[in-house]
Amino acid sequence: MRLSVSALVVYLAAGLIAQADDEPVHPAIGDPQAIEAGRTLFLKSCAGCHGPDGSGGRGPNLVKRPLWHPLTDAAVLTIVRDGIPGGSMPPSGLPEDDVWNLVAFLKVLTGPAVENPSVGNISAGASVFWGEKAGCSNCHAIHGRGGLSGPDLTNLGGRMPLAVIRESILQPTRDLYRIGSESVRVRLRDGSEVRGVARNRDSYSLQVIEAAGKLHMIGMNEVAALEISEASPMPDDYGERLSPEEFDNLLAFLTRQSLRAKGRDSQ
Repeated sequence: MRLSVSALVVYLAAGLIAQADDEPVHPAIGDPQAIEAGRTLFLKSCAGCHGPDGSGGRGPNLVKRPLWHPLTDAAVLTIVRDGIPGGSMPPSGLPEDDVWNLVAFLKVLTGPAVENPSVGNISAGASVFWGEKAGCSNCHAIHGRGGLSGPDLTNLGGRMPLAVIRESILQPTRDLYRIGSESVRVRLRDGSEVRGVARNRDSYSLQVIEAAGKLHMIGMNEVAALEISEASPMPDDYGERLSPEEFDNLLAFLTRQSLRAKGRDSQ
C-alpha cells in the first residue's frame, strides 16, 4: 500500500481539514480491539511498503507525512478503501469494518504519542531520563528542569508520534537538515572559540548555546571561521547504552510528556 504525494495533494485537497468537533466518531476509533485488529491488518497488508511502525520503506513515511495529520477519519477511510486514482496506491479491497479498523490503528500510529498507551514503566523511565547512564537531562529540560542545549521536551509526547520519538533517540542525525540542530564550532576574530548548538543562524547573526546552557549572541562580522558538524550533538548509542527494558521505560516516560496529557498513566 503506497501513497503518491502529488496524487494525494490533488485528490484530497478539499479534505485537508481537522476533525470537526461535531463530526460523528466511528465506534472503531479509540476501541482497543479495533485498533489491535487494525494493527494486524497493517502488518499484513501495509508494512511491506510503509514499514511496521509507519516510518517508510518502499512506500512513504506515514508518520511524518505533513498532509496525513489534518485529514478527517472519513478522508483516511477513503484513501485506504479506494486507493489514490492515478497514483501508486491501489484500493485495499477490504470489507468496510476492516477498513475502519485500519483507520483506527492509523490514528494511533500517526497521532501524538500521549494519546496512545505507553509500552514501558513510566516511573522507571523517569529514573532513566534523570539518571547518569542516559544523561538525557544534561541537555534536555522538562518543565524547566534539566539542560538547555537540546530541545525542550515538556510537550514531546503531545506533539510527536511514538515512531518519531524512537527514531530521534536511536538515529539523531537522520533528520539533521533542520536548522537549529547543528553542532558548531565558532572561531572568533579575537582568537576565542565557542562550541555548542546553533540557534537562529542566518547571514547576519548566530546564536550558540553551550552544553552548560550559556547563550552566545554573535554577529557574523565577528566570526573568523564556522565549522558545522554533519552529526547531531546527541549521542547515537542509546540502542547499546540502554537495555531493551530501560529503553522501553524511557520511551514510556517521554511519551507522557504533554501539555494536554490524556489517560490514566499521563504525568
